[in-house]
Amino acid sequence: MNSIQISLTLVFVLISLSLFLLLLKINPFTVEKNILKQRRLYLSGAKLKISERVTIRFTTLFRQTGYTFKKFTLMVAAALVLGFMAGFLLFNNAGLAAVMAVCLTPTPYFYLTVKSAKAAREEIEGLENTMSIITNAYAGCDDIIKAMETYVEEKNKYIPVRLRKPTPFDEFVSEIKLINPNIEHGLYRLEAKIKNRYFAEWVKMLILCYRDRRLKFALFPVIKSMNDAKVMQIESDGMMTRVWRDYLMTVGMMFSIIPMMRFSNAEWFSILTGTTIGKMLIVVMLMTALATSFHVMKVTKPVNK
Repeated sequence: MNSIQISLTLVFVLISLSLFLLLLKINPFTVEKNILKQRRLYLSGAKLKISERVTIRFTTLFRQTGYTFKKFTLMVAAALVLGFMAGFLLFNNAGLAAVMAVCLTPTPYFYLTVKSAKAAREEIEGLENTMSIITNAYAGCDDIIKAMETYVEEKNKYIPVRLRKPTPFDEFVSEIKLINPNIEHGLYRLEAKIKNRYFAEWVKMLILCYRDRRLKFALFPVIKSMNDAKVMQIESDGMMTRVWRDYLMTVGMMFSIIPMMRFSNAEWFSILTGTTIGKMLIVVMLMTALATSFHVMKVTKPVNK
């Protein structure tokens, strides 16, 4: 056997081994987890399920943008229709148009995420003050519910009832009193509603304080760290805008080649949209654009998230 055959054999063996491990759901790089602890959290209802996290995520988006589920559904349907029409005009092929329609389905989610950034930033600006008030109240009374109620009462003290807007902290108090008295589960839900790294750390520290009240003074350094992160966020906002601008420009240039080819070289266009290899290439381009858009959204999120 020559070197090429040996290399191909090794690649085949590695791929076969990887598929075998995937079929058996074996990951040799995973760290062993405490199964009993996970089971206890699941049975006690402290940890959130995936469905709960998804529901909270979209509920938060709708609250921050003022949209409803019905309007979001209409936006998804419009994205599908417009994506199919644009794909058919661009590629002159129904199959490729369907793929493009599927790739454009997450567009409403991207739109709501970008639109909610301003509202989320306004919420986060007042979040430090909120955390400070609750922490000071908790340090004095050693009761998480009472500390939350103190903040909610002070916040709504001079606001008429008709003008009050429910916040995640109002919802936390209502859920604990009326729906589920499990404080740990309520704190996990509160953490999921506000996407902020320092707030998540603060909530986890609150959970530890709920188990051991002597740790309550560890809440103050978290608030101080959040204050330092504000300066970094202001500096990174301009950079995030430039990243999105460059990314959209690159994607536009990548797909603008296809209509240009349609008019400049019809033979190449027919090969690209009519042959199997050409269609696979276009599908790879569309899937790459979709995957990179999620990656860019992840990279350009605020530094404190």
